[in-house]
Amino acid sequence: MRQHTILPLLLLTLAAFVSAPAPAQTAPYATVATIPASPVPDEGVSLVLSGQWPDTCLPTANQAKVTRDGLAIRVNLDYTGFSGACGAAITPWSLNVPVGGLSEGTYTVEVTLTRSLLPSQTIGTGSFAVVAPTESTIFLPGFLSDSAPYALASNLTAYNNSTRDATVTRVMAWDALGERSVGAAPVAIAPGAAAIVPTQDLRPGQAVQMLAVRLPSRIALRATLERLEYVPEGLPKVPESLGRLELPVFSALFPAGTSVVAGDVSLTPTECSGAPETRRRVNLTLFNAGETSATFEVVGKAVGAGPGGDSPSQTFHVPAKSLVQFNALPVDAYPVCQPGGAWFRILGDQPFLAYISTVRPETTAGVLPYEIFPARVDR
Repeated sequence: MRQHTILPLLLLTLAAFVSAPAPAQTAPYATVATIPASPVPDEGVSLVLSGQWPDTCLPTANQAKVTRDGLAIRVNLDYTGFSGACGAAITPWSLNVPVGGLSEGTYTVEVTLTRSLLPSQTIGTGSFAVVAPTESTIFLPGFLSDSAPYALASNLTAYNNSTRDATVTRVMAWDALGERSVGAAPVAIAPGAAAIVPTQDLRPGQAVQMLAVRLPSRIALRATLERLEYVPEGLPKVPESLGRLELPVFSALFPAGTSVVAGDVSLTPTECSGAPETRRRVNLTLFNAGETSATFEVVGKAVGAGPGGDSPSQTFHVPAKSLVQFNALPVDAYPVCQPGGAWFRILGDQPFLAYISTVRPETTAGVLPYEIFPARVDR
């Protein structure tokens, strides 16, 4: 007779997958998980059963019989009448069992094994929650700089990787003039479809802003900065951009008093020894999300310089609810010309976001003369 033990409880919730400490287990046994890991109402769910089997005759989809009673799901592995030849070797097994769309709630799962002339045995249990999708707010820069011979413009593409209709909503924007409500209609995205979310509608005279965008779970985003070429009148238009790079997407504000870092920023020896007009410009963009004016302390740290390699601290001030880009930082004030370049340490006394950017003076067609270094939490 095959021996069995009871599976330790596995809890799968929207926030995390947590397993209880497992006692010694003897085949056959089953663990329980789900695909997707965090199911939402009416979305197709599959139970992922896995474990060890006492021989080589592993469970198949034809043997898995699913029954439901409210929030209780039972999967019975039916071996009654089974007469196949089995090798005597403990074998890992895994089986996906579809259970269809489920309503909101916490479900329990029991995995049983039925064999001829033997009572049904429970070889695994588990539970999981089906929870309505939650919305989150992300922050990202928006750009529109229009100056011949090219323009720089931001682009945001959203892909709906769920089985439900979804909307992406721009809720607020900040620039050097302060906060403003975007007031734009939500962008609707069908399941398995993608859409463009506008990020270029800036106020007159403003080239950069910070956007707050609200979206449900399972929306994938790609934010980019693109170089768009001017095409003289009378010549064929080129529809695609001629160069693009990733823009930072921030999942949360940095709390007041947080130290963050951005880097590494490195200029070439030619740039550092040449005339200022031949160098890349180093810019610092600071977004103060606080209700009062913010003070930022910024220090440049040379890579590999060790103690004493810091540049003198520089102080920057940003009004409340505003984004300010400080252009053309003095190269001599930061160790960006030293071998390995520099990291920038940024400390703000209000909730904030930050990034460093560099702009090359070249205008060669097809070259995006821009780099972005998003700030990250200093760990």
